[in-house]
Amino acid sequence: MPIPTPVRVLIVDDESLVRSAFRALLSADPGYQVVAEAKEGGEGVTMFGRFLPDIVLMDLQMAPMNGVQATREICEKQPDACVLALTTFGTRNYIVAALRAGAAGYLLKDSRPEQLLAGIQQALRGDMPLSSTVRRQLVDTIVADQLPAQPEISLTPREKELLEWLTHGLTNRQIARNMHLSEGSVKQYLAHVGEKLGVTSRTQILVKAIQLRLVDPHRPSGQPAR
Repeated sequence: MPIPTPVRVLIVDDESLVRSAFRALLSADPGYQVVAEAKEGGEGVTMFGRFLPDIVLMDLQMAPMNGVQATREICEKQPDACVLALTTFGTRNYIVAALRAGAAGYLLKDSRPEQLLAGIQQALRGDMPLSSTVRRQLVDTIVADQLPAQPEISLTPREKELLEWLTHGLTNRQIARNMHLSEGSVKQYLAHVGEKLGVTSRTQILVKAIQLRLVDPHRPSGQPAR
């Protein structure tokens, strides 16, 4: 699905200065339009239903409804909603809770402006933007909670290579370039792997593959297993 122009954004954060900063950043780019803001999760859910934005920038620690609960409610009502967690908290509990709730990615607020804009584009393309600190925390959490190996899941060498690149945080475009494929072919490979693992989203594929020890998350980048 092509990325809409302009991208319609909903900002959900309990700090007015943060909302203003994000609004200023996005308003300076004609490719974005901030359609609404909310001060807490419940208001964010309401604003989402009213404006149907292309993406939601969601803080996590808010009251009375936090960002995890708001993300879950939005994604339950609109399964293809794109909610990007954007917070100061990079701890394992927050990361896992947000992704399980349906967040399309997880960025920290200390990300550079260009990283935030790139993360929005990645999330809209169906990739999974994660800050480097968040990625390490996520991988360590998954590894600590590995499931028993299931040898009946058979992957082709190309599917294994794709999973290795996915583990290291590459976007579909980057994976396509490294594997000399089109982005469409990469999406087809992901769909096939997801079908074998019994999951659908990129996040679920990554988590399940590591839990089942189908990939080594600590393998140096650029050295996919064959």
